[in-house]
Amino acid sequence: MGLLLKIVNAYRNPAAHESTNGQLMTDDIVVATDRLESIVERIFNESGRIEQASGNVLTMSETILRHQTEAVDGVEALNHFLQSVRHRAEDSSAQAKIMRETNASLEEDLRHATQALTDTSETFASLTGSTQRTSQAIYYLLEQMQHIAEIRNMLKNMVEQTSMLAMDASSEASHAGANGQTFAVAAGSIKELADSGKRSLLDIDLLLHNIRQASLEVLAVLDKNQQLIASNKEKLEDSHRFLSQVQGRFDVLERIISANEEACLGQVETVQKMAGQLTQLLNKSKESTRLAADVQTISAGQNSIVKHLLEASKHLTDISDEFSVVVKQRSEHVEIVDNPQFTIDTFAQWKGTMEAWAAQDGLLQSTPEELQELFQTWIEKTAALEAVWLNNADGDFLHSLPPAGIVNAKRRPWFTGALQDGFYISAPYLSAITKKPCVTISIRVAGKDGSRGVLGADIHCFVSEE
Repeated sequence: MGLLLKIVNAYRNPAAHESTNGQLMTDDIVVATDRLESIVERIFNESGRIEQASGNVLTMSETILRHQTEAVDGVEALNHFLQSVRHRAEDSSAQAKIMRETNASLEEDLRHATQALTDTSETFASLTGSTQRTSQAIYYLLEQMQHIAEIRNMLKNMVEQTSMLAMDASSEASHAGANGQTFAVAAGSIKELADSGKRSLLDIDLLLHNIRQASLEVLAVLDKNQQLIASNKEKLEDSHRFLSQVQGRFDVLERIISANEEACLGQVETVQKMAGQLTQLLNKSKESTRLAADVQTISAGQNSIVKHLLEASKHLTDISDEFSVVVKQRSEHVEIVDNPQFTIDTFAQWKGTMEAWAAQDGLLQSTPEELQELFQTWIEKTAALEAVWLNNADGDFLHSLPPAGIVNAKRRPWFTGALQDGFYISAPYLSAITKKPCVTISIRVAGKDGSRGVLGADIHCFVSEE
C-alpha cells in the first residue's frame, strides 16, 4: 500500500518529487504492477474457489432439502402406518374381549350340556337298574306261574277223580233203588262241583297262558330296551369324553385369547409411545425442512453474489493485464541484459541442476517442513539462486522460499510452459520481491505414483543503464 501511495503522490505532485529518480519510479511502477497482478490473480482464484464452494453448498442444501422432504414424507407415512397398526391392535383387543366373553358363554353352555349328559347317564344307569329288576321280577313271576301250573295239575286230577267218584256214586245210587235216592242227590252235587272245577281249570289255563305270553313280550321289550340303553350309554360316555376334550380346548383357547388381548394392549401402548416420538421427530423434521429451505435461499443469494464477484474479478484481471502491458511498454528504456556469465554453458548447467533437483525421490510428497529445509540448503549452496518453489499440477504452491506473492500459478507462463514442454526459461525481468533483474527457470516434476508438478527458481541478472 505504501508503494502505491508513493506512486500516486508522485503523479499528483510532480514538483515535490522532481528529485526522484525516474528510473527508480519506473521500477516501483513495474513492481507495483506485478504485485497488482498477483493480488488480482489471488482474488480471481479465491473467487473461483468461493464460487465452487458456494455451488457445492447450494447443491448440498438442495440435496438436504430434498432428503429432508423425503424424510418428512417417510415419517408422516410411518406415523400413518403406526396409527393404522394402533387402530388394528385396538380392534383386535376389542375382538379378543368379545371372543373371550363368547368363549365364557360357550364354556358355560358346555358345562350345562356336560351336566345334562351326566344327569342323562345317571338316568340311563338308574333305568338300566330298574329294567334289570323288572326283568328279575318277571322271571320270578314265571317261576311262580310254574308252581301255579303244578297246583292246577293237582286240581285237575282232583276234579277228574271227583267226576269219576260222582259217576260211580250215581251208578251205585241207581242200583240201590229208593234207599239210594239221597246218595244220588249227593252224587249229582259232586258231579256239578266237578264240572264247575273243570270250567275253572279252563279259565285258569287261559289266564296262565295270557300271563305267560304277556310276560314273555315284556321280557322281549325289556331286553331290547336294555340293549338300547347300553348302546346309548356308550354314546353318552363318548359324548361326555368329547365334551371334556372340548372343555380342555376351550380352556386353552381362553388362555390364548387372554394372552392375545394382553399382547394387543401392550402393542397399542408401544405404538402410542412410538407415535408420540414420531410426532416429535416429524415436528423437528418440518423445522429442519424450513431451515434447509432458508439455507437454500441464502445459498442461492450467495451464489449469485459470488458470480457477480467472479465477473468483477475477471474485469479486474483484464484491467490489470492491460495496465501491466502499458507499464511494461513505458519502461522499455530500461535495458535488462543477461549476466555475462549466463551463457549457453551456464544455461545447460542450470538445466542439469534443475533436473537433478526435480529427480529427487518423493519431492511432491514432501511436507512443507521438509521442503523448507531442502530449499534453504539449495539457496545457501547456490549464490545466484534468489528464490525456489514447488507447485502441484493444479498450480497450488506446495512450498516457496521466500514465500510466494501469489497463491496459484496456473496462469503463469513459467508454470504452463514447464508443465507442457518439460522445461521453461524466461526473458530477464524485474523481480517483484527484490526489485532486481532476474531469470525464471522451471522444470516439470513427475512422481512415481503418476503425480506431476513444477519446480521453479529465480536466478540473479545484472542491469545496465542506457
